[in-house]
Formats: sequence, C-alpha cells, structure tokens
Amino acid sequence: MRKVRKTYQIVVQNAKRKEETRTPHKMQYDLREFVTWIVSELEPAVRLDDTAGSYTDNPSDRNLRLYGAADMACVFHTIGALDVNEKQRREWSEHCNAFQSADGMYRADPPNHSVLHNTAFMLGAMNLLGIKPEKPLEFVRQYDTREKLDTWLQSFDWQRDVYTRSHDGAGLASAAALAPGTVARQWFDWYFDLCDAYFDENNGMMGRGKPAGGDTDQIGGTFHYIFVYDFFRRPVPYPQQRIDAILGLQLPDGLWHEHNTWWMTLDAVYMMTRAVRQCGHRIEDVRAAVRKTLSNRYDVICDAKRREQQYLSHIGPHSATATLNLFAEAQQFLGSKQVVTDWPLQLVLDRRPFI
Repeated sequence: MRKVRKTYQIVVQNAKRKEETRTPHKMQYDLREFVTWIVSELEPAVRLDDTAGSYTDNPSDRNLRLYGAADMACVFHTIGALDVNEKQRREWSEHCNAFQSADGMYRADPPNHSVLHNTAFMLGAMNLLGIKPEKPLEFVRQYDTREKLDTWLQSFDWQRDVYTRSHDGAGLASAAALAPGTVARQWFDWYFDLCDAYFDENNGMMGRGKPAGGDTDQIGGTFHYIFVYDFFRRPVPYPQQRIDAILGLQLPDGLWHEHNTWWMTLDAVYMMTRAVRQCGHRIEDVRAAVRKTLSNRYDVICDAKRREQQYLSHIGPHSATATLNLFAEAQQFLGSKQVVTDWPLQLVLDRRPFI
C-alpha cells in the first residue's frame, strides 16, 4: 500500500464487513459500504502520486486540479480520515498553494466555477488541514469599505441570478473569514447589515422581484450566505417563511431540481434543518422531507453502476463532497440510528464557512 494511503488504511479496515441488508427498515440509511468505496475506489482513482494532496478531479485526467485536492480534503474530513503528519501537511500545502496567484486568489486551471469560488473553496479545504495561504489576500482591498461592499452587492442581479453570484458574494466573506486579519471585524458587521436587506419576508430567502413562494435560484443562492451567517452565529431573517417556502418547492421525488441533484439538495436540506434549530417551525414536516430526500439519494449511492457514473467522472470528488455533507447534515438532524456510519460524519460547514 502506498504511503499516502496509510493515513486512511484504518478506515478501510474498520469499514469492511460482510454484505448486509442495506435498509434494515425503511427509515435507515446505512452508509458504511459507501464510505468503504470512497476510500478503496474513489481515492486511488483520483490520486496522482505518493505525495499527500496530489489529486485530480477526474480519473481520466492525470493533472493536479484545484477541485481534486480541495474536495478530497473535504471528503476525508467528513468521514473522519483526515489525519496527517507534518510531512504530509507540507505536501498538501505545496499542492494547494500551487494554485495561488500574486493577488492572493486561487485559480482553477482550466477555469472551473468563479475565481472567488475557487479561492474560498481552497481556503476552506486548507483550513481543515491547518494550512495557511502563502500570500496575503490583496484582492479583498477592492471591497474594504462599506461603500465599496454595498456598490458591489448592488451590482448583482438579485432577480435572475442569485445562485451563481452567491459563489462570489459568500466566497468573498468566507475567504476573509478564513484568513484572519484580512479585514477588521467591523467589515463583517457591514456585510451582514447589507445582506439582511436582500432577504424577502415572503419566503425567507434572498432575492428581489421573486415569487412569493420562492424559487430554486433562491435556494441555491441563499444557502451560500447562510453558512457565513452560521459561522458568525448571526441569526438569519425569516426562518419560518424559509421553511415554508423550501417545503413548498420540494418535488414529488424528494429533490428540488431535476438536474442539480446533489448540491441543490444539500442547499435545501441545510437551510431547513438550520432554520428549525432557530425556530422549531414545522419540525415533523421537515423530518419527513429530509427522509424523502435521503431515500432518493440513497438509491444512487447503493447502485454500483450509478455510483461509478457519478463519482468516477469529471469533478466526481466534488459530487462526493456534496453527497457526504448532505448525509452528514441529515445524520445530525435525524440521528445516527437512521443515518448509519461507523464514525459520525463531520459536516465541513461546522468547522468553517464555504462548500
């Protein structure tokens, strides 16, 4: 076994077991075989060499990729297997910081998502590893006053493009939070005051000129801001309305979008379960909605062919991050008797902002 995999050997050994019934009863989702598959099949498929952190984002592409390294850090943290020694930490740092530019931003090559998404996602992964950026985040100076920040947020299309621009709006704040000292604490007070004004009292989500019951653009977009609110223990406006809207937008199959089946599902579930923590509104309806969602998604990870198509493909590790963190949030909400793993899953957002 290669030395990189020694860190994770114990996970495979503990997770290996005889074939068991996948669903002992209709409310149980046993992820142990899937976690074993992640470690024994996905990790070797995207690993490039024996150095820690050397990952691609597609088994057919043998180049170091930002979303390969960052996502595998997220994956291993979530399953409790991100235990590195100092030598491995230095290797991770070398691979991760290879993507940083002189202005402090991290850039995927070829481009993938926005540059602010690249930056926040990589900084979030590095935080899990105890790694710091090599260069200061100079780009944040473009937004270092309330006026600059306000002008920038106003430039977003809050009616038609809440989702995509949230990668930037939440990415900037997450990057600043992940590099302490980049901005003064007062900067975040400005940020939240400005963001508060974009929440719609009808549906509890961000946007302007939106349907009273909300839409999926708001689900995908609002989620990114909410985990920044949560990191700073800042109450999010209108939790009851948000729960009502997200429940109302759930499709009959348990999802919220027929094509965006992992990330928007995580977005919706996280926003509902965190809003319930805040206000307790319709908790049994939320439980039922989460179970319905998991039943849909569990069928995918239990099907060998669909699993390989989903994760052993382009940005497969990114889908694995969404999958594991969806079940991590559900495990917190429903309990470990319903979402079963050998070791509790660890949602990366409970450690730091951005995913």
